[in-house]
Amino acid sequence: MRDFYISEQNYLADMKEKVLPFINSFRTEGVFKGYDDKDIHFVKYIIENPTAAVIISHGFTESSEKWHELTYYFLKSGFNVYIIDHRGHGLSYREVKDLTLTHVNDFNEYIEDFEIFCDYVGKEERGDIYLFAHSMGGAIGALFMEKNPCYFKKAVLSSPMIAPSSGNVPFFLGKFILGSACVFGQRKKRAFTSKPYTGEEKFEDSCKTSKVRFEEYDALKRATPYLQNSCMTYGWGLEAVKVKNKILKEGEPEKITTKLKIASAELDDVVLNKPQFEFASRVKDAEIRTFSGAKHEIYGSKDEVAFPYFDYILNFFEE
Repeated sequence: MRDFYISEQNYLADMKEKVLPFINSFRTEGVFKGYDDKDIHFVKYIIENPTAAVIISHGFTESSEKWHELTYYFLKSGFNVYIIDHRGHGLSYREVKDLTLTHVNDFNEYIEDFEIFCDYVGKEERGDIYLFAHSMGGAIGALFMEKNPCYFKKAVLSSPMIAPSSGNVPFFLGKFILGSACVFGQRKKRAFTSKPYTGEEKFEDSCKTSKVRFEEYDALKRATPYLQNSCMTYGWGLEAVKVKNKILKEGEPEKITTKLKIASAELDDVVLNKPQFEFASRVKDAEIRTFSGAKHEIYGSKDEVAFPYFDYILNFFEE
């Protein structure tokens, strides 16, 4: 445990009075052209004399604004931080006008944008570059590393979406429904399993186990329309269910030479745990650890889980 960790005891006040002023003093925003010349937004935090840089690849319906606490820890540990808003998220280009919907035509669009972003970061930084990727961002990171096996010196995949959970719907049936909807012109429509954002998300239904960590981002989300992604389109859902076969394709994980750690959440009901272990077993230098008592967003756990989780990440990057 580091002395700069923010505990639940005074979390909301410390985030407002300590964390945000600190990280914002190093913050710059920018835009680059994605693979199809669309505007992709990003945020970077640049300190003096960094030891390395960390690229953050966020999850489904998230954005660069969800990572204030972790960014604080990375900066305090001597790392520059770069965070992309994947297309359809945050302030990046969206193909659908409804800000509560998340859509992508092809999952490879994320990878192609991410390659351009990583090329930019590589030109900005002289030292090692690390990856922290969560959920959907972990799928993007995995596919990127399979194509670019030597780019990252180290990577942490947190609850990576090697395969999404289909909940109570059998996987084959869910894929059939999503595919059929797309065939019949519903690709950009809200999936039947999703509900519009109302501003009344409940902690009990969230992917966190810390109420104050939930409340901090929930308040920001309610006040900020472009952060109110909450639903998938049929097209996004179909692309998500295809990801497993892409990532675990014969010979692909074996290409990765990056030193890799995977954080798996014991109580995850968003993505499947078993494919994470299969992926880890096939990467040359990979370790996987299950965080007991954690839901999908391990970084949003109670202190007794969150602090060892943050140690797991920082100790690895500092080795």
